[in-house]
Amino acid sequence: MTKTEAYKENAEVPSASRARRLILRFSYGVFKLCAKLPLHRQLALGRGLAVILWPLLGQRMHVARTNLALCFPGLDDAERDALLRRHVQALGMGIFDSVASWFSADAILKDEFRIEGADYLDEALARGKGVLLLGAHFTTQELGVRMISFKYQVHGVYRRHPDPVQEATVLKARLARFADMIPSDDMRKALKYLRQGKIVWYPPDQDFGEYGMEHSVFLPFFGIDAATVTVPGRLARSTGAALVPFFFRREEEGRYLLRVLPPLDEAAGDPVEVARVFNELLEKEVKEVPEQYLWVHQRFKTRPNPDESSPYI
Repeated sequence: MTKTEAYKENAEVPSASRARRLILRFSYGVFKLCAKLPLHRQLALGRGLAVILWPLLGQRMHVARTNLALCFPGLDDAERDALLRRHVQALGMGIFDSVASWFSADAILKDEFRIEGADYLDEALARGKGVLLLGAHFTTQELGVRMISFKYQVHGVYRRHPDPVQEATVLKARLARFADMIPSDDMRKALKYLRQGKIVWYPPDQDFGEYGMEHSVFLPFFGIDAATVTVPGRLARSTGAALVPFFFRREEEGRYLLRVLPPLDEAAGDPVEVARVFNELLEKEVKEVPEQYLWVHQRFKTRPNPDESSPYI
């Protein structure tokens, strides 16, 4: 199936209200105009947007506060509040990271990043069995994948958006930038690309709730048992694909650092060990740029003890 066919397949959704379509069309029209600006100006808009986001995040702010309290118990209240404010600013800039990823021309982005460890990815590709590029949910994630796509063809795994109009709009934008997009509920497509020797980007750092526990185990993340998917190790075991960690961050001067780490060869035969090692690597990365991780996700909502309530209640 071609990318165009994939888009048409996923775009066949029920019609939304006329008003919603008009609002979304207008919003994305504004975003497309913003995407013509230099990247540093887009990020400035994101920092301004953070001021508006603060009172609007509601429950998400509660989730972020809870996560920071769980993961950084050594911080006092003032330090944690300061980190939370930096995180909201990163969320604002992250919106424009996505805007830039979807709509900005190559010329605006091609000189705004550097890659460390590209040799690890080149060597893994040379094996000919595909590469599962293990990412994570940082506020910079969308732009990080776009930037590495300047050098490599990347097939990205994503969760379908529940709103059909939003799903169709974002999917169309992503398909214009990446080799293809793979819905997270269609891992057969990921297997196909890996067996063809392709790169598949997959972020395994979210809690999918009770329905996701069939493919998850509880492993430490910041010293807390977190439901962690074992899909990467299972995909690698089935295809022989290399498991290559890939992280990205916004640096102080506004440019981006893309970091490719050595393949997880020693853990590759054991899906649980892959998940454990990746959690350790991710925790180390998050500690270096804590404001840029996606703390508004309920990472610890599923508990090992069914009688234990969610920390977000």
